[in-house]
Amino acid sequence: MNFRLLTKQRLIVLCIILAVIISGIYLKLHYIQDNFKGSNERCFTELTSTKYQLNVVTEYKNRIDKLLTEMEKKHKAEKEQFREIMDSCVAMKQQSLLCQSQFEDLQSECKKVKEDYDKLIQDRDKRKPS
Repeated sequence: MNFRLLTKQRLIVLCIILAVIISGIYLKLHYIQDNFKGSNERCFTELTSTKYQLNVVTEYKNRIDKLLTEMEKKHKAEKEQFREIMDSCVAMKQQSLLCQSQFEDLQSECKKVKEDYDKLIQDRDKRKPS
């Protein structure tokens, strides 16, 4: 009988130990689940925040790309305008050189005509009877 009593006590102690272990496991799993829910909510909040930041950065990048494109177009137009002005300046310089050359030719001709005129006047004065 003593043996049976000892076995019943062992069985009760074993059941109590088993109940404590199961309770501990249950509490630990419940704690992990609560932490998981908190972590899940935190992750979702961080994900939402990250999406918002990504949208802001993407919008900022798009604005910068648009400004860069506009600046490149403006630079290209200014470069083309500068090239046209330089071409015009080169043409003006060539025209100026041509005019200068023509002016020098005309001066030379004018000088010859004046010399011829002076000779004619001298010849006339020599032929005139005095």
